[in-house]
Amino acid sequence: MCRRQIVAAGWMAAILVLSAAIALTATRPPSPLAAAERLFEAVAFRFLGPLRPPDPNVVVIGITEETLAAFPYRSPIDRGFLADVVDALAHKGVAAIGLDVVLDRPTEPAKDAALQRALRRTDVPVVAISVAPDTPMAPGRRRFLNRFLAGVRTGNANLVRDRFDDVVRDHLPVHPLTGLPSFPAAIAAALDVPVPDRPFPIDWRRSGRGLHAAPDVPVYPAEAVGLLPVAWLKGKVALIGSLIPGSDEHRTLASAFGRPSFGVEIHAQVVSQLLHHRAVPHAALPWPEIAVTTGLAAAGAVLGVLLAGYAAAAALAGLGLMFIAAVLAAYAETGVLVPVVGPVLGLTLAGGTARAWRSGLDRRDRSALRALFSRFVSEPVVNEIMKDRDLFLSGGRPVPQELTATVLYADVANFTTMCEQMKPAPLVEWIDRYIDAMAAQIMAHDGVLLRFIGDGILAVFGVPIPRLTEAAITRDARNAARCALAMERAMQDLNVQWRAEGQPIGGLRVGLHTGPMVAGSLGKGARLEFCLLGDTANTGARLEQLGKEYADPRPDYCTIVVGEPTWRRLDGEFPGIRIGDVMLRGRQAAMGAYRIDSAAAERAGAYSSACDRSSSAVLSRIVMKP
Repeated sequence: MCRRQIVAAGWMAAILVLSAAIALTATRPPSPLAAAERLFEAVAFRFLGPLRPPDPNVVVIGITEETLAAFPYRSPIDRGFLADVVDALAHKGVAAIGLDVVLDRPTEPAKDAALQRALRRTDVPVVAISVAPDTPMAPGRRRFLNRFLAGVRTGNANLVRDRFDDVVRDHLPVHPLTGLPSFPAAIAAALDVPVPDRPFPIDWRRSGRGLHAAPDVPVYPAEAVGLLPVAWLKGKVALIGSLIPGSDEHRTLASAFGRPSFGVEIHAQVVSQLLHHRAVPHAALPWPEIAVTTGLAAAGAVLGVLLAGYAAAAALAGLGLMFIAAVLAAYAETGVLVPVVGPVLGLTLAGGTARAWRSGLDRRDRSALRALFSRFVSEPVVNEIMKDRDLFLSGGRPVPQELTATVLYADVANFTTMCEQMKPAPLVEWIDRYIDAMAAQIMAHDGVLLRFIGDGILAVFGVPIPRLTEAAITRDARNAARCALAMERAMQDLNVQWRAEGQPIGGLRVGLHTGPMVAGSLGKGARLEFCLLGDTANTGARLEQLGKEYADPRPDYCTIVVGEPTWRRLDGEFPGIRIGDVMLRGRQAAMGAYRIDSAAAERAGAYSSACDRSSSAVLSRIVMKP
């Protein structure tokens, strides 16, 4: 793995970790995102929470307005009536009884005594609700409650409200200060059911009855206990409590879109969970949420790197919506709801950050490319270079490498004489028009214009991305030849304009050569320059100079000289003539050279026609010979 890839992997890892950490932290209370997560949970429960029938092992004996209407006073609830209800339940064979009524004030002594006897029954476990030491209560009432429940199984209310929104979501089975069990935990312990020692979420299930999710248990009115069939109560856990609006009401997940939940309903739900071993404590860390958030953040980072603009935004939005849909579908099927706000936030943060990081690299690399190859690089070439820049860029500068390419050298004939004849301003304007025209042809043929040297132009076809096949190298050579011929035509058009304007006209010399070379960069910072090293680049310049020997007397003549390696790759696609084997300065061996300019093409055509006529005449003599 190269250094660039290692650095990129480090940045990606940092983006992933940071995005996931921010997402997980930002969705904790009191953040508004935490409220959004809880709203999503409530909406999902309201419409997609799993439906199931009431738990047959637990019943609620509700004290309602109809129940109180039979007594001369409403509060405290008639103790004799409560004693009768406890006894009736015991006689019908319930497995355990829980009394969710706080007995903190005296009433009629005889009725108080009757209830105390009922609570101390030995044939069936009876658990009365008590108040934890940290629950606000007048000292006198607390003393009376403790005396009244002496010798009775008790359990603390322990309804833990979220300190940020006052919603009861979790249950605390053991009080952290006293170690005493909660009301549902004491009932479960009386039945020898194991109770966890850490908080666990209350697992509400919809009953399908209206907006409010009733407890996952049957509910019967307290005044009707004596009339209920034995089969409805035998072997069940019965919880007695208030179902009076405005009394002992609490906000829960089940009450998000309806009336509040009563305390006895919450306790019944928890008892049902304990009996069915569905009371799963919270993990020390929310590993599922961490895993999902990290996974979605990783997906977002990948999308941010691979895509840009609207495509990246659409992909991130689509993945987020797909994730939410999958979570809802899984929740409807299994009842397990995975948090969505944190993971979607992680997806967005990682995707946006990765896109910004990648865009920064793209801008840096694009700027480096523009600086290296001047402004005369066609957009398709820039896009191709950007797509494969990992092959040759490292830290914003090219890595030296060997490749095979075709160089093009171009020069204006008799330019020195022209400089002596023209004033500076017209000369600069003249050369600007020449350069713009030539550069346009180089860009149009997917060449890379490296530099201007006075009136000289150096361009190359096949850099900086190395060509890996012979076909690609051949395509570059033919593009260079087409470019040279297009430059000749462009020079002819310029000469027409210059003649009309009364300005000097000029000729053109072009040299093309294909071969191996070393491509890289020299200098640093503002002086960084892409360069070509090796015999191929030098030979291209020598071939351009060779054109002087074949110049016509006309001032607007053009010569395009190609070396033997380039001519072989042209494979007859361009008409031309052979100059011969030439010795070029700096080379030890002669090399074949050819011309493919328009004048050479005409001579090649005339030669071909002459050969055809000669062949026809010979054939005629052969045919007519007696």
